[in-house]
Formats: sequence, structure tokens, C-alpha cells
Amino acid sequence: MEETNVTMTTEEMQGEPAAKENETKAEKFIRIGEYRMNKAVDAIGRLENLANRGSYEYTQEQVDVMFQALEGRVAEVKARFTPKKAAESKTFSFGTTE
Repeated sequence: MEETNVTMTTEEMQGEPAAKENETKAEKFIRIGEYRMNKAVDAIGRLENLANRGSYEYTQEQVDVMFQALEGRVAEVKARFTPKKAAESKTFSFGTTE
């Protein structure tokens, strides 16, 4: 049997869709973003199964802790997409040029 060298990208190793030839950064963002968002939404949806009191026993405190962790992580990730403010000047000025 002949052995072949196959080089996989990081995305392919993670199961993400393969890059297209001459793909722009915007196209790459959309391709990978859609894939990762669909996985995240699916994983979050599976949390709903835990609400089944016939199969699970939990306290409201446990639910609150679970969602605080989830919401906190979402806030951290969202903040990474927010442009940074320019460094504010440490020198006071009324803003007049007279």
C-alpha cells in the first residue's frame, strides 16, 4: 500500500470546513464563524435537556451558576469584537485653540 502525505490545516483537524482557494479574510470569517456558531448554538440547545425534572434533580442556585458562567463567557468573547477606545490624553484641556 502506498503511503501519502496529507497536510491538514488546523481548521480541518478541528472538523471545520476546508478553506476555499483565494478565500478573503471576510469569507474565511463567515465560513468559520457560521460553523462555530452552529456548533455553539447546538451545544447551548442541549443544555435545555437538563431542564427535564424527570431525569435530573437540580436547584435554582445550580441553574443560576450555570447560566452566570455561560453569560460571563459570552460577554468576554463579545468584548473581544468591540473596537478598543483610543487612549485618552492625560493632559487637561478645555478644547479651545485661542
